[in-house]
Amino acid sequence: MGYQDWAIFLDCDMLCRGDIAELWAQREDNFALLCVQHDHQPSESRKFLGEVQSPYPKKNWSSLMLLNCSRCTALTPDYVNTASGLDLHRFNWLSGDHEIGAIQGGWNHLVGVQDSALAENSPLLHWTLGGPWFREQRTMGGPLAAE
Repeated sequence: MGYQDWAIFLDCDMLCRGDIAELWAQREDNFALLCVQHDHQPSESRKFLGEVQSPYPKKNWSSLMLLNCSRCTALTPDYVNTASGLDLHRFNWLSGDHEIGAIQGGWNHLVGVQDSALAENSPLLHWTLGGPWFREQRTMGGPLAAE
């Protein structure tokens, strides 16, 4: 994007069920980025395929972002390639949390983590614990897996 305009980032384990234009309309120029500000404190020590489940502040915030590219100039290829995952996930490249806005409307529902009743109207489902495209996870999310 050449540090201009806006971009959307989303993890690859998501299913968008709503109109992405409604997400795009939430851009606010006074923020460097907007995200869903989950309070996800994992209880499990391992996630899908035996990966370590790491609890940290802002868990899953970076999995869906509206990025104001002109305010993200610290995200150079060198920084992204050398910073720790936690530095990136915690947005340590920003000058502070005041640069982070909130995405509203049920976007980025964490399947198998958040209350399944909330998923009914969620415009975006996120299988952060492993999705039904894996044989071992065919039923993850119950009826959501069929989607």
